[in-house]
Amino acid sequence: MSQIDTIAEFIGSDHPAFSLQYWPTETPKANIIYLPPFGEEMNRCRSMVASQARWFARQGSSCTILDYFGTGESHGEFEDASLEIWRENIANAIQRVRERSDVPITLWGLRLGALIAFDCISRPSTAVNKLLLWQPVTSGKLFLTQMLRQRTASLMQAGKEAETTEQMKNALAAGETIEVAGFKLGGVLATGIDRLTLAASSASPGTTIFWLEHCNDESSDLNMKTSKAIAELRENGVTVAVDTFVGEPVWQLHKRGECGNLLEKTRALSL
Repeated sequence: MSQIDTIAEFIGSDHPAFSLQYWPTETPKANIIYLPPFGEEMNRCRSMVASQARWFARQGSSCTILDYFGTGESHGEFEDASLEIWRENIANAIQRVRERSDVPITLWGLRLGALIAFDCISRPSTAVNKLLLWQPVTSGKLFLTQMLRQRTASLMQAGKEAETTEQMKNALAAGETIEVAGFKLGGVLATGIDRLTLAASSASPGTTIFWLEHCNDESSDLNMKTSKAIAELRENGVTVAVDTFVGEPVWQLHKRGECGNLLEKTRALSL
């Protein structure tokens, strides 16, 4: 295995995003940029992601772990974040790694980060056509609804008056900020997430996607939404290599964990 260098730096000037970069000492064969999931899921997966990032670097590819503006170690507050700012963060990260080494780039996304990665490659200016997706969210609208339902459940448990998802979405659309799963969510970011979709028509033919989906056991099939999304992508000329993994869904755990089977399946890929 190769030796690696670790660089921590802020990328961008208007909305600086913190990055932790792992670089092989020789010229990398590829640059991999990690896009994290939403909220607490990012923190739960941080240790596992760092382990995989170091592995990529030891195998000869650079790997950049990105904290969006308003999250993690980056500047700004979560309530001031927007999807447009996060797209800017990703574009700046792509430009930064290209300045260091102009080799092919793979966007690696987990959960909502996977859907954001797909959104990025759907934009001609990104010029990236390879994705590694860990347990991707396939609908921003459904994801946002699930997050808001968590708030409803928390309010009920606290003995407070529950709000409907429609009421919360209306408040967000009016520019209000509401607390969801411990994070102050602003309306601009919520609207951006709500509009995200894994639409086959927005992916360029020739794109390659490595899709890893969690299942309860080795014999489990993909759920209907996932199967439909993959079928539509393939019909549009997108190459989708899909595999399943078993083990703890780390993004759901309240303790630090690592899904060995997910890492094993990732390390078997030819990125």
